[in-house]
Amino acid sequence: MTKAVSDCEIVMVRGVEDANGYPCGSTSVAECCDCGAKLCDLHFEECDLCHDTYCSMCFLFHMDQPHAKTNEAVTKDASERRIA
Repeated sequence: MTKAVSDCEIVMVRGVEDANGYPCGSTSVAECCDCGAKLCDLHFEECDLCHDTYCSMCFLFHMDQPHAKTNEAVTKDASERRIA
């Protein structure tokens, strides 16, 4: 039994005039954990904090969301304000 190889599902465009674009066509190595798109090694992003894999668009949305880890600089700055 052979495992099916799938292609990257990212569609590339040359500019705003390119309405259709063309598929990447490279072999996929990852899947976006948000939208489920198959991604090649050039088109996936990994979050350094949660280590999930995303396509570029979903990664931008993901980075807008707060992570569970607190930012030490903000926490320290807030505690200094309370003392003063």
